[in-house]
Amino acid sequence: MSKPENPGNQGQKRLSGDKDEFEHVTLLRLPKTQSDLDDLTEKQHQDKESANKQCTECWTRENVCTYILSMFPIVHVLRHYKIKEFLLKDAISGLSTACLHFPQGMAFGILSTLAPKYGLYTSFFPVVLYVIFGTCPFVSFGTNAVISLFTANIIQSQLSPSILLEGNSSSNASVGQISEEDFVEMKAAVAAGSSLIVGILLLSLGLLRLGFIATYMSTPFVGSFTTTAAIHIMSSQVPKSLGVRIPSVSGPGKLVITYFEIFKNITSANVGSIVTSIICIIILAFVKDFINEKFKSKLFMPIPIDLILVILGTVISYFGELNSNFNIPVVGNIPPGVPPPTLPDLKTGIIGDSIVVAIIVFVLTISMAKVCETKNAINADQELVAYGMANLGSSFFRCFPSCVAPPRTILLKTMDSKTTFNGIFSALVILLILLFLGEYFQYLPLPVLSIMVIMAVKNLLLQFRQLPRLWKVNKYDFTVWVATVASGVFIDFAYALYCGVGLSIFLIVFQSQRGKKVLFGKLKNEDLYTEESKFTVLPPYVKVFKMEASLYFATAESFRETLFKLTWDPREINKDSNEVTIPVESLSSTTGEKAPPDDTTNNETKIVIIDCSSFNYVDTNGISTLSLVVKEFRSVGIIVFLVRCTSSFLAVMARSDLMETVGEGNIYPDIVDAVALNIMDTQL
Repeated sequence: MSKPENPGNQGQKRLSGDKDEFEHVTLLRLPKTQSDLDDLTEKQHQDKESANKQCTECWTRENVCTYILSMFPIVHVLRHYKIKEFLLKDAISGLSTACLHFPQGMAFGILSTLAPKYGLYTSFFPVVLYVIFGTCPFVSFGTNAVISLFTANIIQSQLSPSILLEGNSSSNASVGQISEEDFVEMKAAVAAGSSLIVGILLLSLGLLRLGFIATYMSTPFVGSFTTTAAIHIMSSQVPKSLGVRIPSVSGPGKLVITYFEIFKNITSANVGSIVTSIICIIILAFVKDFINEKFKSKLFMPIPIDLILVILGTVISYFGELNSNFNIPVVGNIPPGVPPPTLPDLKTGIIGDSIVVAIIVFVLTISMAKVCETKNAINADQELVAYGMANLGSSFFRCFPSCVAPPRTILLKTMDSKTTFNGIFSALVILLILLFLGEYFQYLPLPVLSIMVIMAVKNLLLQFRQLPRLWKVNKYDFTVWVATVASGVFIDFAYALYCGVGLSIFLIVFQSQRGKKVLFGKLKNEDLYTEESKFTVLPPYVKVFKMEASLYFATAESFRETLFKLTWDPREINKDSNEVTIPVESLSSTTGEKAPPDDTTNNETKIVIIDCSSFNYVDTNGISTLSLVVKEFRSVGIIVFLVRCTSSFLAVMARSDLMETVGEGNIYPDIVDAVALNIMDTQL
């Protein structure tokens, strides 16, 4: 039958068939085709385009200085700074954070296979730069255990393991013609080069407004990756905490080999180092996990046990002469002063690893910022600029890549820091240590710093407790978590990233192929459509099909096969054209005319309605498959209607020949519209 002249009455008609079985509820709107809806909303689209054009014109007239100033959030902070309300809290939170910056800077400087002074440099310059360009008052930029470990791997990949010296050993030995001091300087140049690359990449992403990339790394993957890093970090500090000397290990399986070497040389462990480590573990665990946690509501600020332990350890080591009497290794000389600007050492071999470091810096920092900053939305693009400038600028002062540190960030949140200006107070303390006080900590025992590093990543190790919940909620996330950790532990740290990302992509494709494919039915006396069951009704010659996945190369064939299986397979009919004939007139794809249902063939499929609401992405394979399906159904007299098409899918159809193949009159905004305009019993 042709399209009714008065579609407003169609909602009050009944579906053809048994009156009691196919009752139709009155619609509160006129049923429409997609074309009708587009005509109705055309003016709204024009109004939107006009508004966008006005905004563009307004932007071209905007003062360029306003945009430039927006790149320096410190200007806004200083212009609106409330001294009486903000200064005291910023000062206290900044000074409290400095109590962590100092010991962590020295510890992570050694973790990166450099020296404590380089960790202090990285605790000063990036902090100052983040104050200028950053937006979150709780982000404490500087040294980070995970990034320090990556820095160590980058250095180790560029410098021969045969000449790699242990951190800041007090030995005056040299390898070949390279002194220990010169060799450490070589490593610092490589680390600074990595920081330069990280800074350039992050700054570029920020200027291009690509902050949304953080959404592509899932929480389970980040958790498993940081857990793997924590295992490697802890393992790298075990020999130092035990006073065991082992050869440098690199390559696949190095973690397993490291523990093999530790147990092999355990008899040569230093008793003094073991005792020092045990005492530090007890003190840190008691104060951090008991006193600071249990009495945090009563304490003005958490007890800075890290700083206290560094001071006590230095004093006891100096007066007790722990190095000479018990052979406990110490930090060694920390020359006073700030390094002059120097060009970083750029090596092409570090570019790949540095890109990975840049991504990790952004993901870890922006995640912590979003967790802590609950009042205001985080400007991810400006944060990218801040992370880029912090790494780029500090690379000229022999700093290795910098990142947020969760303990320091949580401390700033606890102390209720008001602005990024708190970083100035932290930087002043570190500068004071660099210029005047650093040399007094040369007697600090290395086991103290090693235990501090281990305790700093303790919470990352405890992420194993997420596994039961992941198994219960989503077994795919559980698989990614376990595989990432296993590959990072038994192969190498870098493989955790490759495995985690690769497996995540594979599972996304795999899940899309397993997207649910069902027939829908109409609830009796309701204009609601749900999965077909005994509680739904619809004329037997009408099939409503939906695939809960996008239509692209990985799902196209599965879509076609399942659609034919659940509705009608025209390929079987076409094998023998004389075998079956369905008395339904062919439809005009351009006019959208509908053929009347034939009661004599009510058990045969005549109309197939495809719900396209899940087609967020459709590629050329999907277009070709859908076009083929429409033609195959049409060859046996079956009508195909497309409903609930996404805007992106409609755009793809308009650019391809699919719109012409389907016919504009056969596309509807909803299932209700397709039903109301096509399968009415006009005699009722």
